[in-house]
Amino acid sequence: MAVSWPLVTLFAASATACFLVASDGVDLRNPGSRRGLRWLLVIAGAWAALQVGVLLATDETVAIVIYTLSLLVGLASVGPWLYFCSAYTGHDYHHRPLYRRLAVGTYLAVISVKLTNPIHGWHFSAELQTEPVRMLVVEQAPFYWLSFALAYALTGVGFVLLYRLYRESERTPRTLLALFAVTGLTIVPNLGALLFPDLAPPFSYEPVGVAVFAVGAAYAAEDTLLREERATRRSMIDRTAGGIIVLDENGIVREHNERAAEMFAAIGGDGDEPIRMEDVSGTAAAEYREGRPALIEADTVEGGDRKCVVSSEALRVGDRTFGHSLLIQDVTVLEEQRERIKRHERQLNDMAGAIAHELRNSVTIAQGYLDVATGELDDDVASEARDSAGVARDRLDRIEQVVEDLHTLVRHTREAGDPTDLDFESAIGGAVEAASDAPTVVVEGDGTVLAAPTRFKQLIKYILRFAAYNGATTVTFTLHDDGFAVTDDGHYDAGECGDLLFEYESAEPSADAGMSLPNVRGLARIEGWSVVPDGTYAEGMKYRIRDARVRLEGATFHDDSPADADRDESAGLAEGGDGGKSGSPTAGS
Repeated sequence: MAVSWPLVTLFAASATACFLVASDGVDLRNPGSRRGLRWLLVIAGAWAALQVGVLLATDETVAIVIYTLSLLVGLASVGPWLYFCSAYTGHDYHHRPLYRRLAVGTYLAVISVKLTNPIHGWHFSAELQTEPVRMLVVEQAPFYWLSFALAYALTGVGFVLLYRLYRESERTPRTLLALFAVTGLTIVPNLGALLFPDLAPPFSYEPVGVAVFAVGAAYAAEDTLLREERATRRSMIDRTAGGIIVLDENGIVREHNERAAEMFAAIGGDGDEPIRMEDVSGTAAAEYREGRPALIEADTVEGGDRKCVVSSEALRVGDRTFGHSLLIQDVTVLEEQRERIKRHERQLNDMAGAIAHELRNSVTIAQGYLDVATGELDDDVASEARDSAGVARDRLDRIEQVVEDLHTLVRHTREAGDPTDLDFESAIGGAVEAASDAPTVVVEGDGTVLAAPTRFKQLIKYILRFAAYNGATTVTFTLHDDGFAVTDDGHYDAGECGDLLFEYESAEPSADAGMSLPNVRGLARIEGWSVVPDGTYAEGMKYRIRDARVRLEGATFHDDSPADADRDESAGLAEGGDGGKSGSPTAGS
């Protein structure tokens, strides 16, 4: 009985090549790539060795057992192949527990059918022929085709990952492409052996393709394989890290990644002139040589400011520093959260002051008048007792109002909705409709204000409540490019009281003024705004709400208030808002 020595030689050489390269082959930098490739080579070598065993077996039962083992080992090669492709192309699919569990579960399910094939015969039937050469003739059953399709579909996923990697390469790695193509094209003799068994022996030729790839990668394309792996690592850094800038000893930008170009308009430009770090960020330029982290605002290419932290590391050879590397992390979201928490803490402190001042004083006054009323009742002075009880009742009403205000503040602090661009006039009109006993309202200016809708509405209601207390007949809201001004024609002005009008623990302009203006400032702070009274305005109350994000629609305002002239010199005065575009009156309810 003759043995097919050409096939024995082919598979034996493939097994030897795989084992040799696996033991001392391509030294990839990525541990995942290295681990996946070595296991692929070991399993492919074992697969080829089992094929040799099938060819040399003289007993039919032994040949079938070895063939079954080769099927199990061959299917197992899909796992390290996908592991290698995932790690080599810079993905983390091979680390995800779900994918690992699915892979193990699928493998166990398929091999259970293969191992029980002698019982059901769903996979294959085989017979050892002796003439003209000794060969195990295999007839495949339907389950074989299912497992064959599954194995090659999963193998194709790895080729898709490699295709995406090489498509983005600066220079097409033709040698590697050819090696991987040889690995994948082993499906051709496989299909030929299955469809035309008289032309090709029915064996799995994948180990031959893996062996060709292993030898070629180790001895002909090692540099290319390593270069593409380094490119993958750079791609991972570009995707996951922040901006990276490399400066020379003179502070000139020599290298940067794409993220840095997106974060800084100065780097993202097309000019040919050298870019100094001072042109990118003066703050970072002043700090990086000392190794101190700096919090900066980056003017991005897309427009808008982003808050970033810049940390630096000196690049040295011996005692000589020849440059610095800077890592820029976008912390805009973290800074916004920190500022929000800071505003909320300040609001809680203000509310604690309101509780200490408003509630404690009112409780003390009510308790005192109730004690007086009790004494007057004992003295049988009913009319005076009634007056004292009335004062106590008014104080209890005041306490009820304070509690309601505090509840409103807490609710609108936590449940105000996401900020949105509100039409200025419409939003104020909606608040006027919801307010009671509001004076006439005039709105000057067209545009939008970025604010949480319910919080803005409540802020306007507190403005109108104070205007009603102040005896105002008209309240004017004037939109500016950084906020809006509020003016009423009431009895009190900000000339004497100034900032005390907006403090919870103050009794300005009188104790009966309540918490309306302090609540205005409290809600404004939650939005990130500031409230500044205008002490130069003497015809009523006037103050400015600033730091809002406003989008004007072609409106230009002029103000003769001296606060405008002194705005940049005195933070205590607000820009005026009188005159200019004629206002649109909104009738109070």
